Amino acid sequence: MPRKAKDENVEKEEKKIKKTTSKSTTKTTTKKVTEKKASTTKKATTKKAAEKKASTTKKATTKKAAEKKASTTKKATTKKAAEKKTTTKKASTKKAAEKKASTTKKTSTKKAATKKVTKPEIDVVEYYDLPYRYNETIVKVLAQTPTILFVYWDISDADKQNYIDKYGDFFFNDTKPVLIIHNETMNYSFEIDINDYANSWYIHVNDSNCDYSVELGRRPINQYAKINDYLFISSSNGIDSPNDHILFDTIDKIVYFRNMKTDVVSAKDISLSFLTKVGKIYNIMDFYKKIYKDENIDFDRLNLKNMPSS
Repeated sequence: MPRKAKDENVEKEEKKIKKTTSKSTTKTTTKKVTEKKASTTKKATTKKAAEKKASTTKKATTKKAAEKKASTTKKATTKKAAEKKTTTKKASTKKAAEKKASTTKKTSTKKAATKKVTKPEIDVVEYYDLPYRYNETIVKVLAQTPTILFVYWDISDADKQNYIDKYGDFFFNDTKPVLIIHNETMNYSFEIDINDYANSWYIHVNDSNCDYSVELGRRPINQYAKINDYLFISSSNGIDSPNDHILFDTIDKIVYFRNMKTDVVSAKDISLSFLTKVGKIYNIMDFYKKIYKDENIDFDRLNLKNMPSS
């Protein structure tokens, strides 16, 4: 084979090999570049993902930290406010207690001072029932009106027992109580039957402006009573019943007044011109007749003693 032909074939083979090698190198390079690019892209993507994740994590962490910080701050603020409120309340309570203690102390001191200078206190009974009886043998008379007397009486247990011992166990069953009214001024007496269930009585008298006294006694009611006719028990005080008429004849024209501050006595003229010649008037109808003598008043129909109050 000629040399030239051989060289051409070698050159072709070399070119072919070189071309293949070049293609292979290019492919390898391309592959490497692609791999490098893919690796770079992957790294960049991974880095971005990591950064994004880190950023998200950081944000979440920051948010949580902020929330935690806010919650902690809020709790601390609430706690401080509560503590402050408690402190204020305690201070107010303490001040109130101190003020109360001071006031109590002042009041106690004042009371103690007052108690020192005042007389011993006397216990005041808020509610007290009057006894039904005082266990005394007594008779009392009072004037309710000019013609009505009020009498009350009692016999002590000791006197009752003495009468039983002296006159027998049935003394109070065999006798009855009586009241004897004495008119000392007009010198007459009258008797009223009463009973053992009563301890007071209203007595109507005919004469006013008289001295009266009342006597309590007992009279027999059967043949078993061991007293003859009358047994004296007790006597009352004397009473002067008031007048039931106007006494113009005793009214002075001059009345004297004493000033209690200056002790000065002054005279006042109280004479009434229309009563100068009235004279003695003993009941209200006479008084009306003297004043209204020109009027036609039917005094038989007009009851002046029981006129209504309004």
